[in-house]
Amino acid sequence: MPRIWFITGSSSGFGRQLAIAVAQNGDKVVATSRDSTKLDGLRELGIIPTKLEVHKESDIQAVIRNVESTIDSIDILVNNIGYILEGAIEECSNEEIIAQFDTNLFPQVRVLRVVLTYLRAWKSGVIAKFGSIGGWNAAVAIYTESLAAELAPFHIDVTCVEPGYFRTDFLTGGHKNTQQTRDGLAAYSRRQPGDPVKGAQVLVEALTKAARCEGRQLPPRLALGADSLTAIGRSLKREQEMLDSWWDIIVSTDCDDVRG
Repeated sequence: MPRIWFITGSSSGFGRQLAIAVAQNGDKVVATSRDSTKLDGLRELGIIPTKLEVHKESDIQAVIRNVESTIDSIDILVNNIGYILEGAIEECSNEEIIAQFDTNLFPQVRVLRVVLTYLRAWKSGVIAKFGSIGGWNAAVAIYTESLAAELAPFHIDVTCVEPGYFRTDFLTGGHKNTQQTRDGLAAYSRRQPGDPVKGAQVLVEALTKAARCEGRQLPPRLALGADSLTAIGRSLKREQEMLDSWWDIIVSTDCDDVRG
């Protein structure tokens, strides 16, 4: 029986490619975007293009209620919305920082809360959120780990997809506010090592536990791309070196009756 996927941010990049891969796999896809005209061309693939304003809780509730009542229960939620805010922390204005959180983080939580009311009732489902290797320790990844533990008793799998740099239009204009690092990103744009078609196919298999991913437990954090191994490995090595070099200081704070 075909699964029902609900994918946000489907107008371009990974979201659009994933919607296409899911449809080709025989599942049903509700692909959303703030601008439904950017979903043109998906309908002919059997994909259901849907306008969704992720900044309005009432709009999210209405759209998801309509999906549940007219199509079927959502099996897999993929939260894929975000853009790059370039620049050092002190360079970015309050407005820019708030705007980024209100696109990259808070909408994911809004959509999640609504979909979860249905997934909890069914005690099944899959939730995938998009992070990145650039924000490996960022808010989306951290709260996804907590969410995975919370929802495990309900048999709901949760993962934060952390792709390396894939050859999408994510680094091009319209996906970021220009700050001092824009030239570096522009030079790398369209030269990223990751193939979004291959990445989307892996996600279909991972989130449905099929083909190469059959028998595997979906991890709370799922890296994609060889460059993600390098970046995450570097971060883990840095953290381990800190623990090793500060070990005596760290353990010195224990009570005397528990220190070994």
